[in-house]
Amino acid sequence: MSPSTRAASRHAARERGPGSGSTGTRTRVRPHALLPDRHTWTDIGFTLVLAAVVLSSFGTSFTGSTYLVVGMLGAVLAVVVTHLTRAAGWPIVSAVVICLLLFFLLGGPLCLRSLGDTSFLPGASTLGRVADQAVFGWKDLLTTLPPIDGEGPLLVLPWMAGMLAGLVGLALAGLPVRRAWLAAALPVIGMTVVLSGAIVLGVRRPQSLVVQGAVFAALSLAWLALRARRASASVQGGSTSWLRGAGAMAMLALAAGVALPASGVIAGDEDRRAVARNWVEPPFDIGRYPSPLAGFRKYVDLKGRTDPTNVYDKTLLDVDGVPAGTLVRFAAMDRYDGMVWGATDNALPGPADDSFQRVSSTIDNPVGGEEVDVTITLGEGWSGVWLPTVGALRSMSFETADARAKAEVFRYNLATSTAVVPTGLQPGDRYTFTAVEPDDELTEETVGSAEPTVLSPAAAFIQQPTEKWTEGAGTDPMARVLAAAEHLRSEGKYSDGVGRTERVYVAGHSSWRLSDEFVNAPQIVGNDEQYAATMALIANEIGVPARVVLGAVVPEGGRVTGKEVAAWVELRAADGSWRTLPTESFTPTTPPADQVPETNTPMSGTVIPPPNPIPPPSDAGEQSDADLKERRATRKKSEQDEEDGLIPDVPGWFGVVLTYVGVPLLVVALLLGAVVGIKAWRRHRRRSADSASARFVGAWRELVDHARDLGQVVPLGPSVTRREQSAGIVSGQAGALARRADSFVFGPRTPEVASATTYWESVDAERRAMSREVGRWQRVRAAVSLRSLRPGGRGQAAAAAPSATDTAADGAADAAAGGQADGAGEPRHTPGRAARLRGLADWRSRGTPD
Repeated sequence: MSPSTRAASRHAARERGPGSGSTGTRTRVRPHALLPDRHTWTDIGFTLVLAAVVLSSFGTSFTGSTYLVVGMLGAVLAVVVTHLTRAAGWPIVSAVVICLLLFFLLGGPLCLRSLGDTSFLPGASTLGRVADQAVFGWKDLLTTLPPIDGEGPLLVLPWMAGMLAGLVGLALAGLPVRRAWLAAALPVIGMTVVLSGAIVLGVRRPQSLVVQGAVFAALSLAWLALRARRASASVQGGSTSWLRGAGAMAMLALAAGVALPASGVIAGDEDRRAVARNWVEPPFDIGRYPSPLAGFRKYVDLKGRTDPTNVYDKTLLDVDGVPAGTLVRFAAMDRYDGMVWGATDNALPGPADDSFQRVSSTIDNPVGGEEVDVTITLGEGWSGVWLPTVGALRSMSFETADARAKAEVFRYNLATSTAVVPTGLQPGDRYTFTAVEPDDELTEETVGSAEPTVLSPAAAFIQQPTEKWTEGAGTDPMARVLAAAEHLRSEGKYSDGVGRTERVYVAGHSSWRLSDEFVNAPQIVGNDEQYAATMALIANEIGVPARVVLGAVVPEGGRVTGKEVAAWVELRAADGSWRTLPTESFTPTTPPADQVPETNTPMSGTVIPPPNPIPPPSDAGEQSDADLKERRATRKKSEQDEEDGLIPDVPGWFGVVLTYVGVPLLVVALLLGAVVGIKAWRRHRRRSADSASARFVGAWRELVDHARDLGQVVPLGPSVTRREQSAGIVSGQAGALARRADSFVFGPRTPEVASATTYWESVDAERRAMSREVGRWQRVRAAVSLRSLRPGGRGQAAAAAPSATDTAADGAADAAAGGQADGAGEPRHTPGRAARLRGLADWRSRGTPD
């Protein structure tokens, strides 16, 4: 048949009505179902614009605009998936499942900056982090001071919000609902709920009342009006279209004008704005408070010098209820970061009650010992958040005017017996508590804990001195600790760095101060701060868990001043208890020999060089090391930002393009390639079937599926014959091919394999001819079309069986085979295991007509 004849046949087939021909079926070629129509484009547009408005609510929560890019990418993907699944006739749950898969597949590269653990696919760690942020990220968002880093893992939240907005908006827009008003309002209601959720997760100060109020209201009303007009079949006649349009625009302008001041009245007052941040309490971060050990110099004797921050001779607290010599604990510091010893929320390895928790007036403390009732009144020299205690608390009662407020914020660490009041303490505050004093004496029989200890890399300097000072102490860890303590006490000198010749011994316990200026110096010189910090590092290096404690020794009368403040070390025993290594066991009392400063030494010559710079002593106490720590963290963050590119040695813009454009395109290409691959695998299975009859059946199915992918409406069903199907295929050879298939499948003899091969060649030639009759874009759409892959309807078969008349004409004796569900008129036989597997592999060709 010539091309002109085929074109005429195709035109005639398009003109056939529902009742034309002997089959009584429609064979009109309709537009491709995967392409949105005018109404669908309208719903998609409004869904994406409203999704952008929803995502704008995160503007005050994140820095930059990355959150908006990620969120809109999620909305676009959700809209595409929802439309394709709906066009393919799949249930809405399929769109949800596919969006969920894309959420986890792309969550790593987009939100966590992880391209994948193996072959660009997310592994267990990446999937776990994405899931963790999806489930618990809202809590991190609400408990973190905004704005949050716009490049961090919390991008999972706008990514999820965008996908949710796209899925909800378009899915509800296509949901079949009987009531016209509900069908029109349902997607608008859904998007309004999503916006409300985004506002609740935001901050008190809205990003923009114009966008979230007036713009969202105007867009919602416009979408609602269009959908109501579409859903109502009675909207005809009346005023002209331009008049109705002008009226609609006036109504939208009025609604927007009313929405803006109304939103300002309702949400303008930040105190009345309802956001979840108002009710979710941030987690307590003990690390934000300076190390109390870093301020040890404010407790030393200045020997005549004046300093308003010094409290050496001022009353810190009055203690009643314990005898003289009792240790009062200010704070226990369990981690060294190279700058300071500080308190943490992870004092013990593994799960344990080692964080600062809010506690009630009664504390369930498992520590045993002698119970004491203590009352403490803070004096003029006390300030800060650390609450002095004795032993392990069992109960706490504040007795000052703001007792209730202090009790609400009071936190206690059971593992370190350290208490804090985040709102701060003032002179005159009084509180009473019940505590137990455990047996914390360190004896020769005490066995050190075998739990592993981890030191910061900044403490590597302590390894060599530890080995040198304990080489004669044997292998027992506790014996080595005591030997190192004795070395410090006997070989070291004590100085607060106050005297004129001692100012070279500066404050602090950073790695520089403890290495170059202490353990590796010609003379070990320092005070409680340096000795306790070094002793704890040595014990941890040996393998005995240790921590530094700052406190005071209660004198006669119970009045504690700065003079009684000291620092000691606690060692963890094998039974889990903590034993005290007293200050005097590792801290000397002998001062260093007086030295004449080098600046006073006369030099010969006319030019005298300036003296070497000497670091000044810290008078700021807690502030000095805190500032150093902050500057170090800032410098580390800036270095990380410089090295935070997606790919090393590649411009940043290329990484952004690769992340936000390349990865989604790669995913789309993989999905489309999967469709083409499934069709090729299906074609191979049909072509290489075991029996020749099955190959004829498969070839005809391949022609029918190709016609359906091209958009042609081919009748399907258990009672539809191949010849009836050929009438619906716009092809000049479809009828002849249908008759050839029937003659071989239902003929008197078993067909030859060579005949099946020839028939396949004819089908392939006809498929190519059909493809040449359409444009290039339609051929591409047919290659990735899902129409032929859709599962068939209930009780229907994929290919036709011949009717009784056709069977008689062909001389076949097995007319009953025309109704078998295996389709294609294959002779009835008992299939084996391989045949059943082939049938399952070919199930996707059993579809229903569109």
